[in-house]
Amino acid sequence: MSKGIAILAVVAAAVLVAYLWLSPAGDPVVRTADPLTQRATSAGPVVGAVDADNTFAWLGIPFAAPPVGELRWRAPQAVTPWEAVRETVAFREPCVQLPGPLDGLPDDSGAVVGSEDCLYLNIWTPRAHSSPDAGKLPVMFWIHGGGNTIGTANTYPGNKLAAGEQVVVVTINYRLGFFGWMSHPALRGKGRDALDASGNYANLDMIAALQWVQDNIANFGGDPDNVTIFGESAGGRNVYGLMASPLARGLFHRAIAQSGSVGTTPRWRAENFRDQPNPGMALSSREWLSLQLQNAGRATDSDAARAAQLLMSNADVRTFMYSRSAEQVLEGVSGSAGMYAAPQSFRDGTVLPRETLYRVFSDPQRYNSVPLITGSNRDEMKLFLAQSPAFVERKLGFIPQIRDPQAYHSLAAYLSDNWKALAVDTTADIIAANSTQPVFAYRWDWDEGGNNLLVDYSELLGAAHGLEVAYIFNDFDQGISVPGLYNSDNIPGRDLLGAQMRSYWSEFARNGAPGRGRSGALPLWRPWSSPGPNLMVLDTAADGGPHMVREPMTVAMLKQRVAEDPDIPDLRTRCALYVQLFLLANSGADVWNRKEYNALGCAGFNPWSLEIPR
Repeated sequence: MSKGIAILAVVAAAVLVAYLWLSPAGDPVVRTADPLTQRATSAGPVVGAVDADNTFAWLGIPFAAPPVGELRWRAPQAVTPWEAVRETVAFREPCVQLPGPLDGLPDDSGAVVGSEDCLYLNIWTPRAHSSPDAGKLPVMFWIHGGGNTIGTANTYPGNKLAAGEQVVVVTINYRLGFFGWMSHPALRGKGRDALDASGNYANLDMIAALQWVQDNIANFGGDPDNVTIFGESAGGRNVYGLMASPLARGLFHRAIAQSGSVGTTPRWRAENFRDQPNPGMALSSREWLSLQLQNAGRATDSDAARAAQLLMSNADVRTFMYSRSAEQVLEGVSGSAGMYAAPQSFRDGTVLPRETLYRVFSDPQRYNSVPLITGSNRDEMKLFLAQSPAFVERKLGFIPQIRDPQAYHSLAAYLSDNWKALAVDTTADIIAANSTQPVFAYRWDWDEGGNNLLVDYSELLGAAHGLEVAYIFNDFDQGISVPGLYNSDNIPGRDLLGAQMRSYWSEFARNGAPGRGRSGALPLWRPWSSPGPNLMVLDTAADGGPHMVREPMTVAMLKQRVAEDPDIPDLRTRCALYVQLFLLANSGADVWNRKEYNALGCAGFNPWSLEIPR
């Protein structure tokens, strides 16, 4: 690790970027309504279409009223009923976001893409089990990732998962970024109930979609008493949020958090200016409002904007906020691949608890205690570091080459191991020690990406963030792809690994334990509380296939490694690395220890001064 403090600048930027090489294939299929798919819903009748793999699909069913106009920054409202049969045969627009490779659109050349009218869900069922009279199938409810600022359900077709595993697949859109999470005093008070005041509008969208499933999924062949929520990255974070939300109680029965996070945000971090004693985030609501006032010509610079908003009443602020168009809300906001650091998952005390989720999960009476699978990818952060010019140069402008392999792999290991320690091991330890519901943990190790004269993906990406999703949906062609990652050489291994993973996931959805998979022929996946091996390694046969190990990664182990690593070049870098891992990382602040920080020799560095501006 030889680049000093500059490496932490990369890290801070890295947590905001994703998938710069990834390109959504979109959904070019034109579907035709089929009378066999007509179903009743609580709002009115819908008709879907026959889809691939002998499935029925209903695309774009509204589960809440469009959150536009006065309904922006409010809890989702009920859909206006309809009487005529409504065609649901095409995906709706993604929620408003900056353009990028995860928006699912063939043309994303505008400053902003998507629509505020975006609260729709999609359903796939095996054709033979799609009627209300058929036997009820497990429901798998997918929450997409994208930092909670980008992405859409449209890039995750559920036909193969539904057909192959005999489950009902539901995918949803939810409000993103500033539209999905906005914590400001102007949005609390007179005329706004606790839900409106929470700021957690996207979490409420997910709860509304789950309630829709409870009310309607039986008419599509699904079992409302057997719903598994699962999501990746920000979707995994939202899975943990639903487990913690008292408003989601009884709406689901199992949970899978893939590369998630238990991080939640205190109000002061979401609202304060950056230079206050308790500093807000770079895009806190007050910093965002300063930017908005400048964009609107009501202030000439940030100081003037700050002074102006401090003189505004809450009513004036609210009127101004609602006057901004979707494009204006995001004007001046930047982020790699469209992803930006919007505050999210607020500890409001109504939608999400006021305490950290670590504390909440220590008492099964305080959260929705259900069987849980949690896991991470061995090389999570290589996806992000691989896009940094500080670590990877582009030969001839496009061929990626690692500049300093030792520094690259070292930092990737710190950040990826920290992800596992915080989101998987610590969370699993707490839940398993206090709940009667089982916890199952995994590490995804597939690193057999294409290796050619231009790039060796096994080194550049390894088992990177997000790559496991294709294995769950059995979809290596549509949605998200990395050119050259998949080739004819790795087809047999990834096809078998994908089948094994889907077998485990669907068996868990059926019975609350992955066991030996739906096939009954896989290695037994033991719970985290087992005295012996308790971590399932998911890999191809070339590296041992799925197998159980005991390889803990604790926060204490990582802190010791930071303190003793001889390759860290100087004190400032060591302190900055400690801050990145145990203060700024998602849920890192929940394990922050100022005494430990000072004992490293870091007392002279204000930890917030080591935060890299975003």
